Amino acid sequence: MNLDFTAIAALVVVLVLFFAIFKLSKKLDFTLLVIVALAAGVAIGFIFHGHTSWITPIGKAYVSVLSALVSPLIIVAIISSITSLENTKQLKGIGFRSIGWLITTTFFAIMLALGLGLVFGVGRNAYLSIDGLDTTTFQSKVTSFSEIFINFFPRNVISDIAEENTIPMIFTAILVAVAYVFVAHDNEEKVKPFKNLVEALKEIIFKILDWVIELTPYAVLTLVATSVGNGINSSGMIWSLVMLLIVCFIAFIIDSYLINAVLLKVFAKVNPIKFFKKILPAQIVAFSTQSSAGTLPVATEILTDKIGVSGKVANVTTPLGTTIGMPGCAGIWPILVSLYGIYGLGINFSLTDYITLVVVALFVSFGTAGVPGTATVTTASVLTVMGLPLELIVLTIPISALADTGRTATNITGAMVSATIVARQEDSLDDEIFEKEDEEENKAVTA
Repeated sequence: MNLDFTAIAALVVVLVLFFAIFKLSKKLDFTLLVIVALAAGVAIGFIFHGHTSWITPIGKAYVSVLSALVSPLIIVAIISSITSLENTKQLKGIGFRSIGWLITTTFFAIMLALGLGLVFGVGRNAYLSIDGLDTTTFQSKVTSFSEIFINFFPRNVISDIAEENTIPMIFTAILVAVAYVFVAHDNEEKVKPFKNLVEALKEIIFKILDWVIELTPYAVLTLVATSVGNGINSSGMIWSLVMLLIVCFIAFIIDSYLINAVLLKVFAKVNPIKFFKKILPAQIVAFSTQSSAGTLPVATEILTDKIGVSGKVANVTTPLGTTIGMPGCAGIWPILVSLYGIYGLGINFSLTDYITLVVVALFVSFGTAGVPGTATVTTASVLTVMGLPLELIVLTIPISALADTGRTATNITGAMVSATIVARQEDSLDDEIFEKEDEEENKAVTA
């Protein structure tokens, strides 16, 4: 066996850089740390071009762990969100309407992202090459629409989890959660241990996810180094990432302020401009914390105190909006990353394939979680089902932290818009509160 001493040297340098990243993690914020790791990865790739075989397994291990988290996170997130409904009346009324509107807003976001991604051709000149694999490998993995439809329905729950069959897992989780609500309606004490177990599992999985996300800079360094070392056009990749980020924010703005404005005017019958002025504090909190769940208290308070949404609607729709739907993390971002890979790897997608992509993204939006890093999980789910490489997630991580600010603000805006529409349809929207608050603000400005 001939040892590649240059590859061994590359591994030694990477390990030294790992130590440096660990030290810098105590001084730099996460975004800067990822950028530093990206720059180091590009440098390592150029210096040790063609000799990165010893560092490739490190990045592969990160992708594998990330992939392993997808199934349990989806299952517990869906069950937790639906079982939060107190009774069958809430499920049938506020619950179904909330889920319906949350999914509707996400569908509009998905279609918007698809349209913008195709128009701008995100990733078109990136010329991506992941681990030296031929792009035809990925083309052969693209699942047809008929296969996706057949696979909507579970055949064996255990094998679906083991084989990471995302769609049937979502179907099963929804079925279990709805059944729980009906059983709990008759005898809550009987199924309460199940609810406690789900919530406990949710906390544990989120903690593991936090740990995995903390390892991101190390993964970025190794995977980018491998990609550059295998001949990736780094200049093309960098400019394509900048374009991807720009298109993302264009989508966030259009979705948040144009599409939602129409929905508010037509279905909630409120003034969109006044509405957006009132929810601005929640958007700022979401933008800065990058956590939909963390913004929940602020969003709920604004909905009840300034918008006039009743507590029973605000306390159901908004929490559901942190686990179901989420147009930024589960709609816009996964679609654009998928298109980035499709164009960058030169994969030929047919109309049927794009329809399949939309359906898959919509189904995956049932299993989101309103914490930092959620978009990574939802994107991993979409890529897995579509047969696209998970390494695309790591290649887009350098801009993901910046995109997450807009993603989270878009998420919370969609949830608040959905809550307002549901409140109007449930006759639980107090127009006096909406107008009164506005009048008081005008008086304050005049004074």
